[in-house]
Amino acid sequence: MENFIIFFLFFLIFEILLIILINILKRNFKWLINSEDEFPHFSKKRLNKFYKESYDPIIGWDRKKNKTGFELGEKKTFFYISKKGYRGKSKYKKTLASVFGDSFAFCRYVNDNETWESYLENKLKFNIHNYGVGNFGLDQSFLKFLKYKKNIKSKIVIFNVVPETIARINSYWKHYREFGNILGFKPLYKLKKNKLILKKIPLKRNFTEKQIYRIIPEMKKFDTFYKSKFLKYKFSFPYSLVFLKNFKYFSNIILNLLIAKITNNKKYLNKAISVVLKENIRDSHRMYNDPYYFKKLKAMIYYLNDDLKKKKIHMVLVISPQLLDLTEGNYDSVSKFYKQIGKKIFCLDLYNKIKDKEFKKYYFKDIYGGHFNKLGNKLISKILFNYFKSKNII
Repeated sequence: MENFIIFFLFFLIFEILLIILINILKRNFKWLINSEDEFPHFSKKRLNKFYKESYDPIIGWDRKKNKTGFELGEKKTFFYISKKGYRGKSKYKKTLASVFGDSFAFCRYVNDNETWESYLENKLKFNIHNYGVGNFGLDQSFLKFLKYKKNIKSKIVIFNVVPETIARINSYWKHYREFGNILGFKPLYKLKKNKLILKKIPLKRNFTEKQIYRIIPEMKKFDTFYKSKFLKYKFSFPYSLVFLKNFKYFSNIILNLLIAKITNNKKYLNKAISVVLKENIRDSHRMYNDPYYFKKLKAMIYYLNDDLKKKKIHMVLVISPQLLDLTEGNYDSVSKFYKQIGKKIFCLDLYNKIKDKEFKKYYFKDIYGGHFNKLGNKLISKILFNYFKSKNII
């Protein structure tokens, strides 16, 4: 009996301290979540800014036309979104290809003339229009193509995405996998009897916080990551049990956050963020071994290819590895998947072209996965140029 009382008191003290600690640390670290994050706060100011600058009723979010902007990476870089929706300005009279995809298609942290599309234009003497948008999956990339298809005259459409696209196409509300991304509402394709069925975005323009709360149950129902990830890492009573179930994950995060708070050294905050991002990459690699995920991605790729073929457009799928793809996880299953895809369609997995080189010099040292720098984009343009030549695409 005495041992039980001691154990209970120890558990109670540990539980109380853990609850206090998590609630303090989560204020500045969105990846620590508890029951409050089931229905997060949507400030009116933030919502209005999102509706005005980013919201899109079809694809979730998009960059506004005829706008300039900048990003802060290793240095300040600038971009321009033209009146027709692509990045930069046309250099030539004719357009050979249009590019859709995520931030690796958009080319974050470089200027307009330092993207791989710009370097490829210089080699080909044709426009390569860049419609990339950060954090897009292959699903949103295709829906953006459909949005702009009337204005697209090119006979080649390139979809450029990261391997993590296998996870992104299964998100309905990004918050359930990318904790804190509460404005990441997107459409979702469901695979039923080998057919893709589109579920539209339930978020309407100018929804208030109360109206958003009403659609959250639907997001929970259809987003696979609510149960497999959000609930797994959500702190709820007893916090101790959640912590112990994910001991290595949370101990690394909490230790680094505590050191960051004590020393005021941002390096340790970045280390805590890296724990989360590395786990996301490892998760995405494992998905390529899971039929639930890879069957849907395969069906989507072939569906896109068939749709474009009907329009007499050549589709090219380009897979850009994030820096973490090269340093974390097991890429074998990813390589195997895209090698199989390449037997039926034009598919270029850049991992195989980069892995044997001194790859780190081609990437920025940003903590969010690592994007290609100017040198990396030059390399990609060269690889793509040679690939197009070898496949008689150009």
